[in-house]
Amino acid sequence: MDRGTEPTFRPRAVARALAAIIALLVAGLAGFLVANDVAQVNPTRVAPARLPPAYAPTPSPAVLADLGRNDLASVVTVEAELENGAEESLGTGWIFDDKGDVVTNAHVVQSDDTLRVTDRADHTLVARVVESSAPIDIALLRVTGTLAGIPLPIDATALTTVGVQVMTLASSRATGHADMTVESLIGLDADVPLAGSGIDAGQSSPQEYDDMLQLAGRQIYEGNSGGPVLDAQGRVIGIVTLASPSAPEAYAIPISRVLDDLRQWSGLG
Repeated sequence: MDRGTEPTFRPRAVARALAAIIALLVAGLAGFLVANDVAQVNPTRVAPARLPPAYAPTPSPAVLADLGRNDLASVVTVEAELENGAEESLGTGWIFDDKGDVVTNAHVVQSDDTLRVTDRADHTLVARVVESSAPIDIALLRVTGTLAGIPLPIDATALTTVGVQVMTLASSRATGHADMTVESLIGLDADVPLAGSGIDAGQSSPQEYDDMLQLAGRQIYEGNSGGPVLDAQGRVIGIVTLASPSAPEAYAIPISRVLDDLRQWSGLG
């Protein structure tokens, strides 16, 4: 290029350069405004996203069996012998709290019985009735000494779902049969009249049981009375009370219905 020649500027290039500069300025201003606006958002008005609830499949019998074996350490045999020694009643109970209290059915015991409780370590202790109610068929016993095992966890929530599998625990010494059975919870709030029903309830029972859990599956026996019904987390949701002698049908008292009574009775002892 000659020194005397003046440089030539192309109008289109100048226009493109100006447009690029203006675009950068606009973008920077927009970014500043957006950043300034976000900084002023009230965090208390931001609602977290709600994820759909996880599906909890019905546990397999093997899973329930594992839970049942863990909780069997807290299941006991309740032996009631009348003062004259003429009769003896065997039933199942379970450890309710750390005071040595055991839950069973009222029809398993009488207030004047001589009571003994045998734990899974084969320790037999004398027990007494803290409180008992025939209308709701629940009794709370207290042993003299320390039982092997710990209080069972309890789910006090009223049940609303049927068709799920549960586990019942029992004293095999009282039943003469297996100490664990997998059952299906097929009914809630069942009313069960005893007269002509074929259900054997034992002693001192009401003529009708109201608001019971209905179970179906393996056979449950008379000595299961007082045993816990466990959910998929190994928590007590019911107390086995009625069993058909001829069919795999049984009924349990919902723990949610009697838990307040049991807690009150525990404070009386």
